[in-house]
Amino acid sequence: MTHDAKPSLADIIYNQKEKAIPDKRRAKHIKDELDEPKHKISNPALFVKTREVLGNIISKRMKTSGGTDIDWLIEHNGGFMIFELKIFHDDRILVSKAQMIAYEKLYENLPKCHVLFIGHDDINFSDLNDPVWLFEMREWKTRAIPHVEGSLVDPSYSENEVTGYRIERDFMEKIDVKELRDRIDSIWNEFER
Repeated sequence: MTHDAKPSLADIIYNQKEKAIPDKRRAKHIKDELDEPKHKISNPALFVKTREVLGNIISKRMKTSGGTDIDWLIEHNGGFMIFELKIFHDDRILVSKAQMIAYEKLYENLPKCHVLFIGHDDINFSDLNDPVWLFEMREWKTRAIPHVEGSLVDPSYSENEVTGYRIERDFMEKIDVKELRDRIDSIWNEFER
């Protein structure tokens, strides 16, 4: 860490200086036709319209507040994979308290459940070599990921201040899109047994 750089949350929590991690020289993944998306939205306009309609259910006149969503839920042979994708802002993602409570309850009550939190720098997941950062609910439950609560404005949610958990990039595992796909397939294979 340079003398004029601000310490990250990871440095503050663990009172450690940033360590230089040697750059792993990896072979680049080469994309072929099997790396194309398996599922595509056949009618993007209808998809957007459906999302807008859902947004119209709760109005300003109502006491009921807005909700939270699950980005992706997969069931296979009674096992569940749940993905939450977050874009990094200032090297951290924000998971709202409501989302985290919902994910914790799903994790605790669904058999064979994996909840994956995937942080990225606003990528579209088409380049196999793009980096992503990952942690799973089991790491959250064992507190391998620090539970740092706070309120902040996160453009991913709205212009309003949101209360939630700030998770630093430093605490997440850095992998590339290809490795993420392999990890997801290994969970699928676990559900095959």
